Amino acid sequence: MALPVLVADPDRKWLGDAKIHLKESGYEVDAVDNGRDAQLALFRKRYFAIILNFDLKNHTGMQVLKFIKFNHPGLKVVLVLNSEEYLQEYFDYEDLQKLGAQEVLVRPFENHKLVDSLEGQQNFSQLIKNLKKRTGQSEESEEDVDEDEFTKVRIKEFFSAKHVIFDVYIKLREGKYLKILHAGDSFSKERIDKYINEKSIEFLYFKEHDRKKYIRFCNHLARKILGNKKADTKMKVAMVKNVAEKFVEEVFVEGIKPSILDQGKEICETVFKLVEGEKDLFKLLKEFQEFDPSAYSHAFLVSLFSAMIIRQFEWQSKLTTETVSLACLFHDIGKMKLPQEINEKRPEDMNAAELEQYQMHPEFGIELLHANRSIPPSVKQIIYQHHECTDGTGFPKGVKDNKIFTLSKIVHVADEFSHIMVVNDCAPPAALKIMLENEANIARYNGVVLEHFMKVFVDPKILQEIEEKKKKIC
Repeated sequence: MALPVLVADPDRKWLGDAKIHLKESGYEVDAVDNGRDAQLALFRKRYFAIILNFDLKNHTGMQVLKFIKFNHPGLKVVLVLNSEEYLQEYFDYEDLQKLGAQEVLVRPFENHKLVDSLEGQQNFSQLIKNLKKRTGQSEESEEDVDEDEFTKVRIKEFFSAKHVIFDVYIKLREGKYLKILHAGDSFSKERIDKYINEKSIEFLYFKEHDRKKYIRFCNHLARKILGNKKADTKMKVAMVKNVAEKFVEEVFVEGIKPSILDQGKEICETVFKLVEGEKDLFKLLKEFQEFDPSAYSHAFLVSLFSAMIIRQFEWQSKLTTETVSLACLFHDIGKMKLPQEINEKRPEDMNAAELEQYQMHPEFGIELLHANRSIPPSVKQIIYQHHECTDGTGFPKGVKDNKIFTLSKIVHVADEFSHIMVVNDCAPPAALKIMLENEANIARYNGVVLEHFMKVFVDPKILQEIEEKKKKIC
């Protein structure tokens, strides 16, 4: 059954167009043009969500929000603002979230943004229930599409439900794509394998506005797979890597919004379950080389290795691991404020002016996150200090060991280790050797953190035996 949605907007022409678009997207839609009728509709019927214009008459949008908060606290609210001035002069996203808005759209925007916003509020079962399913696969079709409209995932790492939840493409050449699976099609592994084996296709593509769907699906699937003791550890890591990469990409492209932040917290909980539940993870990490140089893959690697380091400390906890994982996913967000030409360079290849600007990115990150009260202060501190070194040679402030947050020291080691792996295109043991072969380099890291980091690659049973022997000696 289609999910019921109420749309309340004073612009009747827009209201009619939005109603048609939402119905075509599979929703059951009621539409009203004033606040009083909106409240009456909410009184008479139970809705999945409301798309609410702030500038309603005959009961304002603010009054309707208060009515919803008191009478329907579980209702999903997509708030429409007619101008950026509201965010600049009266509210910010945090204020609107407190009023009950899970998502905010500022005009002008295209109608597909409405659907994206509603899908961002759905859990996985709702997403599947609202999908128009068909048996078999539709015919493949060529399309001329701007490359900027797409995101991609490695074809061997692509996961799907029984029915495909969005259109899937392969790239034929610049600007030319072939749609191989349509939303609602039965998923065909045979068709995917054909492109791997016969066409040597490396990536699958889907529209950027479908990325939220993929994140939600992968989060759902990762939780199921992690609970399956028979599932392969390598598959579990690949699944968590997949969803973490797409999450970071979404943040870099769309910014931090309430609905995506909730998904980030779920990913961090999944990272904790992976690290805690997979006792042979150390074996995989010795050989782990499934990465690419992108910022999105880097964020996952830093999160994974940081979580493994924390696991070695006696004071480890679920909250600490999830806090650090969230900081790792956001740790380079300040690079969004750097020019593209700097982001494309390694620090050793930058001139003095570029390096000075690059070393501002932790501060830029804090500027971007400062007003977001949903992100804990400890996460912001880790982001701010993740490039500080024990010997005082780091940035942005060049403080020494005793002035650096312990969790920042952990992320610093994981961050630099990840870069060494990518730059040298090597597996973890070789990267560890490079990291430790220079005494001056070792002085940059906290000794206790470095010691615990080396334990990441050792069988936990051996470490436990060593600890037991120590206790006997004492």
